[in-house]
Amino acid sequence: MAAPGVLFAVDALCIERLRAMKTAERPEYISQDLEELYFEEYPERTCELEGSWEAMHRAFTGGDFTFDGFDSEKCPLGMAILGGELLYFDGEKFDDYIISAKTPEQVKAVSSAISALTEADFKKMYKKIGSDYEDKSAEDYEYTLEFLQDSVPFWRFAAEHGLYVLFTAET
Repeated sequence: MAAPGVLFAVDALCIERLRAMKTAERPEYISQDLEELYFEEYPERTCELEGSWEAMHRAFTGGDFTFDGFDSEKCPLGMAILGGELLYFDGEKFDDYIISAKTPEQVKAVSSAISALTEADFKKMYKKIGSDYEDKSAEDYEYTLEFLQDSVPFWRFAAEHGLYVLFTAET
């Protein structure tokens, strides 16, 4: 199972701060500053995904674990986890953490797509996940579905307030 993932609904200033930092400093800022502040002061702006994020992302992208090719108009669900601007992860030097940022426009597209997603639709998507995902099972499906459903109010809040969304996870 994947390491725990978290979504944060943040303002433009937070994104600017992250972009201005050296890439190597970004995970520490997330884990030591942002997490503490948001979990304590802004719980409505956080959404814990635990390890469900990998299966969720694979389901949203036709079964693949990829960072490429997401368009908020053509594939808004693909933007939800690993889509958007990659602020930390290159698969080489910076491979111990993932930070991706979605713009307010992308957040609105994701929110709309996730809100419209039915359980039957998600089940079809989950079934497309390939055998390279070792945790694929009925239990993992239920686990992932629960976190997906729990994320809907978060996405709606972020969209309604014009916020960016960060996805973060250790790898």
